Amino acid sequence: MYVIVEEGPAIFVLVLSAILLGTFPVAFNWVELHGRKPAHTFLDFSAAFFLTAVPCSLALSCTGPKWSFAPGFLVQLSEENTFLVVCACLAGVFLMLGTMCLQYGLAYAGLAVCLPYQIAVSISVGMGVDWLMDTRMAKAQLLWVGLAFFSISTFLGTLAHVARLKAFKTIRDRSIVGKVVGLEDLLRQRQSLIEATSARSSEVEVVSLASSSSMSRSISPTKTPVRLNERADSSDAPDVILDLESPAGASRRAKSLREAGATIMQDTNAFQEEPQPESPKALKAQYPMRAQYTVRAIEVTKSKPLSGIIVLSLGGLCFGLLTPLFFIATSSLPTTDHWRILPDGTPPLTVYNAFFFMTVSFFFLAWGWNLSLLYKPLLECEESSMLEYALDWHGRLASCTAGWACGVGMALQFMGGLGGGYYVADLVKLYPLLAAAWGVMLFKEFKGVGRKATWLFGSMCGAYLLGVILLAFSRNHGATA
Repeated sequence: MYVIVEEGPAIFVLVLSAILLGTFPVAFNWVELHGRKPAHTFLDFSAAFFLTAVPCSLALSCTGPKWSFAPGFLVQLSEENTFLVVCACLAGVFLMLGTMCLQYGLAYAGLAVCLPYQIAVSISVGMGVDWLMDTRMAKAQLLWVGLAFFSISTFLGTLAHVARLKAFKTIRDRSIVGKVVGLEDLLRQRQSLIEATSARSSEVEVVSLASSSSMSRSISPTKTPVRLNERADSSDAPDVILDLESPAGASRRAKSLREAGATIMQDTNAFQEEPQPESPKALKAQYPMRAQYTVRAIEVTKSKPLSGIIVLSLGGLCFGLLTPLFFIATSSLPTTDHWRILPDGTPPLTVYNAFFFMTVSFFFLAWGWNLSLLYKPLLECEESSMLEYALDWHGRLASCTAGWACGVGMALQFMGGLGGGYYVADLVKLYPLLAAAWGVMLFKEFKGVGRKATWLFGSMCGAYLLGVILLAFSRNHGATA
């Protein structure tokens, strides 16, 4: 089994691992924004992950010095360790479920919030269970304070997610009001209306935005109707009456047009958009802050903030359950000896062998589930088929690159953890902050959402950073990964 002996190279390997693990979700987010179906993306991702992780795990397991307590893959394949293999395979199941929640969580909450939120939940669950199984692995005082900061981070992430969606809704509603009410046209023609009334006596002029199904109206001969330019999509829009008693009254009315628009917005029939292109993908709604992306693969615009929080929490819980299962499969103290899981003299699985079984179960479950999602997709996504998947090359390179980065990143994480121990391996848990930086700088996810949402997001990242620092200092230096 290959092991890095010195701490310096182990830290370098862990830094590379953090970069890869913090960057591969960018590909998930990019292909979703450009309309690639989520089942297509996950099939490519899981295949690339399998083809990368399996050779890495086998190569690292079969190379290096041979120890009786850490045998190679072929030796452990013939030992009586079925229970540990099952635990490693179950870890792969939860890895697959958590990664799928990550894929859909990116559509709900964005890259900046999704990964820090999910990993904070997973650390709170996983590290707590790990410590209960082996209380010698960390100092309880610092550990639980660190887990409290991770809980605070999830709470702040929830508030940031809600504030961000509210800002998006406000921007979208203002855009719709401007189109339906014809606010700019009304303001442009206000001056001409005032000039028309000043040429007559103080009679009341009624100005109506008539619908396409305009009815004949009887008008007094002493009144001259002034009809505003009608929009092509105003067939269902209600009439707006401006009572222009005087130029000053007209000015006051014009200032309150936005309030009138807000009232009109309550009538859903008033929001008939302009004719859309014939393509069914173009009919999907989109966030106004991401108007440059014409197609979204996962329809979440009409969802409530609670839906995103549920998806993120489920993903974090799955990642959190993965950690204790992997710990049982690879640790001999106190889990295997104390519970007498293995026969005497049989060592637990090495991290590389457990990684192999976890990858295999991940791949088969991912392909089995996502092949069914081609024909019965989640969240009202479009249906697909095997032929359509085989011919879909748009975004395939990005999806496969994400699988390669995740596979190599996890292999480097195990390699660096073996060389540096738990104390150094906790550095890799900073990778969600890198993903958050990609979301802010590359996708501009918090641009224009307001100061409140920005401060909540920054506080979430700060609490997460403090949690990682406390978790690292809580480790006993004598522990090994």
